[in-house]
Amino acid sequence: MSLIAELKRRNVIRMAGLYLVGAWLVVQVAATLLPVFEAPAWVMKALVGLLALGLFPALVFSWVFELTPEGLKRDTDALPEASNASQTAQRPLSADHGLRGTRTPAQRMDRMIIVGLSLALLYFGVDKLVLGPQRVATHVAGSQQALVAVPAMPAIDAKSIAVLPFVNMSEDAENEFFSDGLSEEILNSLARIDGLQVVGRTSSFQFKGKNTDLREIGARLGVANVLEGSVRRASDRARITAQLVRVADGFHLWSESYDRTLTDVLAVQLDIAEKVAGAMDVLLDDTQRAQMHERGVKNVEAFIAFQKGMALSEEGHGPGVNMLETLGRADQEFARAVAIEPQLALAHHARTDLQGHILLADSPTAEQRDAALATVRHELELAVRMVRHPLHRLHIEIDRQLYSDDWQGLAARVEALRTAPGCHSDSWFNATFAFGVAEAMLADAERRIACDPLASDSYLYPASAALWAGRPERAIDLVTAAEAAVGAGLRTTELKVRALVMLGRLDEARALLAPMDTLEARVARLHVLLGAASGDDAAAIRARWAGFTRTDLVPEQWVVGDLEVQALTGDRAAANRWAATMDSRPAGSMRLASTLSYCMCGAPFDLEATPNFKARLAESGLKWPPPTLFNAGAMARNSAP
Repeated sequence: MSLIAELKRRNVIRMAGLYLVGAWLVVQVAATLLPVFEAPAWVMKALVGLLALGLFPALVFSWVFELTPEGLKRDTDALPEASNASQTAQRPLSADHGLRGTRTPAQRMDRMIIVGLSLALLYFGVDKLVLGPQRVATHVAGSQQALVAVPAMPAIDAKSIAVLPFVNMSEDAENEFFSDGLSEEILNSLARIDGLQVVGRTSSFQFKGKNTDLREIGARLGVANVLEGSVRRASDRARITAQLVRVADGFHLWSESYDRTLTDVLAVQLDIAEKVAGAMDVLLDDTQRAQMHERGVKNVEAFIAFQKGMALSEEGHGPGVNMLETLGRADQEFARAVAIEPQLALAHHARTDLQGHILLADSPTAEQRDAALATVRHELELAVRMVRHPLHRLHIEIDRQLYSDDWQGLAARVEALRTAPGCHSDSWFNATFAFGVAEAMLADAERRIACDPLASDSYLYPASAALWAGRPERAIDLVTAAEAAVGAGLRTTELKVRALVMLGRLDEARALLAPMDTLEARVARLHVLLGAASGDDAAAIRARWAGFTRTDLVPEQWVVGDLEVQALTGDRAAANRWAATMDSRPAGSMRLASTLSYCMCGAPFDLEATPNFKARLAESGLKWPPPTLFNAGAMARNSAP
């Protein structure tokens, strides 16, 4: 007799099926009941392990013993003659057996398997239709209570892609900027192709220098494809390799190597972008091809200078650094880039960052402010004439209008920017958050996150909008999602503390704030806010604020703090005097709008004190007054100046 036939005769196969069905039922029921009794995780693990270990003994038992009408017997004892085993196994039931309904052990086991499968199907149906929705509802309720909900991400598009920073294979570390820039130019070219979903630079560059599995990268960025490569530059030549990989299975959809001189190496980006689009079945018409060929940089040295400037700019906006000094070094690189290539629109736009922060600070002289405003307006005028990408154009146009004396239609431009496709770059449009755009910005959160899921601004801009919209719980959800994606920092702590104060959860706010460095003006402002929420009177609020040592890290934030203290103490006369002074300065309306958005202190001054700002708001379509997020009267027991 064959082994299979013997296994069937001894009912080993039936026993295996019966055991597996029964074990599955036990595991499913345990998975439902153990959480109810708050059993530790090891209980479930131990149960699964025991069931797995029990399969082999059950099969051995089935091989050795047989269930007969006379009871459990060894298999050799259950047969009349061992030598006639095969004949006995094949002997049909007598008619007498059939009439009396007597069944063989095999038939009884078949019945048990059928019953087990029926129970499994019944449990599956109940779990799917009844228990499952209840668990989801319970989970959602618990998440809302814990305030840790992460915005839902859309399904992964087959035509989505992330461009990872190309690896610098050269010995010269300076070429790191060259390889980074080439990666960014390819990303920008792909982003101009309709039908492709391209993740923003900030998220893609999170994986620079990390040996992360492509499937994990795809999952974290929400993309189906990844473009990676390397650059080796030597003398006046560069060798570039690129490969397009489908992250689901690691399949290489396309790859190619290029060996070019530096005079034409930047043209490689166009060839790579076009071939990547073809490999992803995206057809380019003449218009898309022309848009893609609108390259940002054509000169290698300008290319490298711009990348150096962007690296310094990012550093200058980080914690613990002198902002104006670091942005000054960035501006030198941007100036060098436009000196080499005057048509580089994004470098002209980037040059306005330093000048804008000079206008927001108190320390510059009147001459320095006048010079800063002249530079800002000149660079923005050049940038708006040279820029080709529609999204970049919108950002530049909004900045240009904010620094002008004509805000006609500004609210419409901000709304157009909010709904424009693509990943957003840095600009001053967040200065409008206080003036009626918060709900719209918050409604767009999921799209911003999907566009650049590892960029902190994708979460923190909507979180700020959530506070302005009076939804602190939503703000905490977004901040928690930001911390999960990119880690905690000064900005996440600031927004979370403000949300907790709005909710009256002061002990949690204190615990978050305790380890933060008070040399940062934002941290000092939070201490004052928390003191006011805890019952400090006007004198105590002023004394607390005066006790901090002012630094040059981010000087404009100390100015914001001054206004916040005036709002918390109800010192409207002082706020009016300050606002009137700002209104008379160069770009005063821009400064007032920006300070109010940073301050989150409602309308601490009267609009009549700022005639220029009042005129700009009237023509802009923005709303006045900003909502009062922290009620000064309720927070400060004695609001008299």
